[in-house]
Amino acid sequence: MFCFFGSNLHFFYLMNRNSDHGLISCETSSCRFPAVPQLQEYKISVMVKDKLGEEMESYSFNISDRVLPELEWYRVIPGVTNVSVSWRVMGNLTHMKLICQVSAAPGNITQQVDCNSSSDVCKADVEHLHPSMLYSIIVRCSTNNKLWGNWTKPKFFKTYPLVSLDLWRKVKLPSASQIRHVTLLWNTHISDKAVNILSYRLQWSQKDQIWTKMTDGRQNQLEVTIGPEKCDFTVEAVLETSFCAAAAHITVPPVAQTEALIVKRRLKTTSANGFRLSWDEDKAATCGYTVEWCILGSAVPCTLKWIKLPKGNNSLFLSSRNFTSGLRYSFNIYGCTENGHKLLEVKTGYSQELKYVRPPSLIQPVQTTSSSVTLEWLFSEEDPSHPAFIMGYLVTVQRGGSQEVQATNLSIADPLQTSVTVEGLQPDQEYVCSVSALTTEGPGLPVSVTFRTRTAYPSQLAKFLPAVLLLPGCIALLWPQRKKIKTGLKEMFAYPSGMNIKIPEFESFLDETIQRLQCQRMDECTGCEIEILNVGATATARNPDSTTEPCSPGPLSNPSSTSRSCVSVQRGYCPQSAVLLGGKPTCQQMACIINQSYFSIKAESRSEIAADSI
Repeated sequence: MFCFFGSNLHFFYLMNRNSDHGLISCETSSCRFPAVPQLQEYKISVMVKDKLGEEMESYSFNISDRVLPELEWYRVIPGVTNVSVSWRVMGNLTHMKLICQVSAAPGNITQQVDCNSSSDVCKADVEHLHPSMLYSIIVRCSTNNKLWGNWTKPKFFKTYPLVSLDLWRKVKLPSASQIRHVTLLWNTHISDKAVNILSYRLQWSQKDQIWTKMTDGRQNQLEVTIGPEKCDFTVEAVLETSFCAAAAHITVPPVAQTEALIVKRRLKTTSANGFRLSWDEDKAATCGYTVEWCILGSAVPCTLKWIKLPKGNNSLFLSSRNFTSGLRYSFNIYGCTENGHKLLEVKTGYSQELKYVRPPSLIQPVQTTSSSVTLEWLFSEEDPSHPAFIMGYLVTVQRGGSQEVQATNLSIADPLQTSVTVEGLQPDQEYVCSVSALTTEGPGLPVSVTFRTRTAYPSQLAKFLPAVLLLPGCIALLWPQRKKIKTGLKEMFAYPSGMNIKIPEFESFLDETIQRLQCQRMDECTGCEIEILNVGATATARNPDSTTEPCSPGPLSNPSSTSRSCVSVQRGYCPQSAVLLGGKPTCQQMACIINQSYFSIKAESRSEIAADSI
């Protein structure tokens, strides 16, 4: 096609000098004529005629410089963030170098490609598209990068949704049989909520064996059993459109490479904003790091969470909105290597510590002395269910019932110490003692016990010791004056003057004593009745029916006395009989009850015996 501009001419003609065709009638601004096969160089003339005459102009050109390729669509294959397109070029232009432009909208993404294919089909890949979005695409070509053909009609397509799998694993330590239980965990991220996942395809290989398993689209974990060797896992999602998302890969290292020195540290709670984690960079970590965390000490099984970091990044901040205050979390840091992940460090901590720690358990009874008490308690300081780290203990001692006396506080900095002895207490006093666990937020809930100290016997002895020592001291002081004191005591306790008291001779005193002792001699009981002996005639008068028996006078009786005294016997109740012994006083001189528990002597008889003996 050849185009030109003219004035107010009425007739336009074109003549191709390279062919036998005659004049070709043209339009006012353009003219179309057939190309000659295998002809590159053309010479044409344009003639303009009107009533005034005619005018002619000639022009020579190479047809390859004037080609405007016509295109038609062949195929459009959308992806998640790209599209693959192909088209056909009309005519035999394989000997020509074509340059084509592909443009996608929205976004006005234009890409230029060289179409040097030996066939009539050209291909191009357009990148940097958004998932789950509707696009239109057009294409045009040129032979000299100056004259471009027309844009094709737009072709519409929609990119696939973005489905990414974040794959992780949990490996249980091998048993004696070297069998390991691996739990594969994955999180699925979909850009379009309207898209459903039909299933997951899992594949793992160990040594020369390969296993494949399909799971339900609602499942996000699978437990498999493997040996001690290295094992590679692959998981991919299958969508409703039969499109498979990009597969996720992970490698479990062999058992021999999992044995390494693990660093364990506690995290310091600096604020309630979250956790700031950092660790030493590992040169062997060629593909980044993975941090996993879980709640410790929870009755409910913990849901394992993780996050992956690129190579060279050895720090991480986790916001507190994803954590609960008062719960202890464990963070395991893994380094990613070509042979799998290896554990580097283990950190434990709280997003925010709480001081309401449960009280210890006191061992009772407590051990006390007069001035001290020893307390012992049971407490699991490493229990992960505590709402804070245990830093020690606080022991408080206060005298019982006295609020005015200030309590004594004793801090224990070692959480492993579970006993303490409190000195300086008062004897025989009641005290109240409490023990509570210490955290960085303060003491927790206390446990109390009431006790009394023992009595201090040495102190009681000290009260009486001065009085005991005073008596020897007084004796020592008065010993030089003992003669004067003795004389004074004799004068004080001597008989009053003017009294005539006969002092019995020593022999008479011995005889009288012998007589009294003889009356105490035990005799056999010859009867079952009591014999009551009465002195004098009064007894006879009282009982006229009683029989009388003469009594033999004793050797100590007065010979001048001619009267015979008789003993009146009343028989009533007496287990023993009265026996008169020779050489004893007469019955007039003694009344003897034969139960032999006592005897009595009349004062008058005593005087007579004393007079006769003189």
